[in-house]
Amino acid sequence: MNESFKNYSKSVQELKKECAEHGINEEEFKKLYFETLGSINKKEIQNTTRSKLYSKKRKLLLILVLLIVTACSFKYIYNNILCNLQEFIYPGLRLIRKISIPFISLFPALTELYQEPCLIQNPFFTVVDMDCWPCSTVGNVHKVFDPQPVHQQNTAPFVYQSNQPEVDMNVLRELYLRNKDTFDKESSKMLMNNNFYLSPSQVLLQKTEDKNLYIWKINNINIARILRQIIPRAKVVPKFGQSTERYIIIDSSHDTFRIPDTECNFAFLLSLSGARTVTLSPAEECKHQCKSLKIDLKESDLLWYNWWYWRPVVQQSNDNTTFIGHVGSYC
Repeated sequence: MNESFKNYSKSVQELKKECAEHGINEEEFKKLYFETLGSINKKEIQNTTRSKLYSKKRKLLLILVLLIVTACSFKYIYNNILCNLQEFIYPGLRLIRKISIPFISLFPALTELYQEPCLIQNPFFTVVDMDCWPCSTVGNVHKVFDPQPVHQQNTAPFVYQSNQPEVDMNVLRELYLRNKDTFDKESSKMLMNNNFYLSPSQVLLQKTEDKNLYIWKINNINIARILRQIIPRAKVVPKFGQSTERYIIIDSSHDTFRIPDTECNFAFLLSLSGARTVTLSPAEECKHQCKSLKIDLKESDLLWYNWWYWRPVVQQSNDNTTFIGHVGSYC
């Protein structure tokens, strides 16, 4: 840069010397010099402006061509991206889950943010062109006497009597007292009447008002292991694949309520104490092809259903007993 400036200064001095030899004084030289600079700057600005305009026009034209090509080939591009992307969704989520395990272990409260059904519970969420054939052929809930682990997709709902011993409020209270610190630390909230939260001690240890509905969501490994002490794995559930997420439902209101959506589509409702009538309503996308089913769920009965097609609703009851249920799922 300094070398260029020196050369420029030297050229100006030589030009000034030549002008003096031809009778042009210093004032006239300055005037000519600045006029020349002005014309040069004007040309430079014009050239720069033209170059910028040309560049903008070229970019706009390129964007327009890309938009036209994308609009004409949208269906083809969409199908290709969707097909290729689906192969990476499950491995990607699995990797994220493995990475998150140390953080979940250190901060158990984060499990409240680690859930998926919020998307499905969105009233604007619908599945386009959902195949409703699996539920359209079902006319009732079958009773099974020799249940086996269910792996097949699109299986009709069924019910069977399990070997589950009765779990009433006293059993829950004793389990809570033996593991109070763990429960209070890792699963410290119970939803009351779908309105507000109470602590487990308020529900299990203190006297609360009758005729309430409590939903206790459990979404961590430690609490799940503790629950296994009183609720062993059901026969229909494979040894591997059961979701950590589960619910304990305590209903003394005897009103109608909806069973919470589970993380996996293979779900079950186990009656730990009491009896209720359960209606399996078809999913919103299949209401035009599938009909509602009704089943009387007795104590120790397990109702298996595919959450993708059926949404269970516990009906109003005149029974004065408290209903306690366990909801789980597996993938």
